[in-house]
Formats: sequence, C-alpha cells, structure tokens
Amino acid sequence: MRVYRSPLKLFVFGIVGVILIAAAADIMFGHWISTPPDRNEGVLTTRGQAQQRGDLLWGGVMLVTGVLLFGGSVTELIRNRAAVIVSGDGLRLTGDPDDGLIPWGSIGAISSGTIRDPYDGSIRERLIVDLKPGAGLVPDPSGVTREADTLYIDAHDWSVRVTDVALAAQGAHESFLRTEAVRTYEPPSIVWEITVDRPKSDAPSDLPDDDSEGGDE
Repeated sequence: MRVYRSPLKLFVFGIVGVILIAAAADIMFGHWISTPPDRNEGVLTTRGQAQQRGDLLWGGVMLVTGVLLFGGSVTELIRNRAAVIVSGDGLRLTGDPDDGLIPWGSIGAISSGTIRDPYDGSIRERLIVDLKPGAGLVPDPSGVTREADTLYIDAHDWSVRVTDVALAAQGAHESFLRTEAVRTYEPPSIVWEITVDRPKSDAPSDLPDDDSEGGDE
C-alpha cells in the first residue's frame, strides 16, 4: 500500500503561498492595498519610519512563508513521492527505497489518532507507531515526532484516511508475526516406546509325566 499526499491539498497550499508572496510584496514595496508609512512632504516621519520597519519585518516573514509553501507544494507535486509505504518488509516513511524503513520486527503496535494543532486549533490526524524496547535507530523524516518509543506521523495531507492506513499496517504486521511464529516453531520431539509382551512360563504341575504312569507290568 502506497500513500501519497493529497494533490488537492498541495495545490491549495501552493495558492496560499502565492497569496502570501503577493501580500509581502505589497506590504514591503508597493502598498497597493496596504497603508503606506506616514510621510510629511515626501519624507518619512518618525512614525512612518517605525511603520516601515514593521512592514519590512512582517513582509519578510510572509515572503519566506509563502516561498516555502509554494516551493514545497510544487516540489511534492512534481516528485509525486509516497509519504508512507506499507510493505512486506515493514513500514517505510519516505519514498526512497533505500531509506526510511522500520522493520515489522521493531514494531510493537500500530494505531491512529488525532491531535489539536496548537497554532490554528485544527484537528490533525496522526499514525501512531509503538516501537519495541531497544528497537534501535529509526528514520526521522519531516512530519514525524518521537516521544520515547512512540512515533507520531503527521497524516493531515494524505490522500487516504489514516484509519485505512492503520488497518493495512496492522494486517501486514500481524501477517509478519504469524510467519515468524511458523518459521521459529519447533515441534515437540516424539520418543517411541515399544513394549513386547512376553508369554508367562508354565506353572509347575504335581502330576507325573506320562512315561512314569504305567510302571512295570
């Protein structure tokens, strides 16, 4: 199972980035919509200088944010790289076949959940991966938060519901556990015991033998 980021959401992020870039250009240079700094006969007043510094600061922040949103969205749309891959070997958190693999043997459980974004208050979906103690190093790509032995993978922009991804991962994990159980199963040794019944010896008789019954005639 390959899970990609939603093209629609990436497109929306790109549009937001363009809007932020245009707003930054307006605030920093053009002032086509925003209010320009105060001037007196073409010369910036003391208040106007403070306004200009504020415009440059906020405009710079908006410009950087817009460029990151737009550039990241366009890059993801062009690369079309999977965000998560559920395979027979494990859970891969990047589209790179040589990186980002968490083997099933290092995973204890997989589930899904939600968290409230501390910045905008929205509900964000997450894939939750509980690692076994001593699992060792695991990939740490963007969008993944680690707390002790638990990984929280941000799934807010996936094209597939995180609950469906969790179910597919749980099925693959259980299949791996069954396969390992069969592979490592050692049947109990069987010892055959053969008992031979021997016939009982004839009991002694008090009767004389046939040869001694007649006696001498």
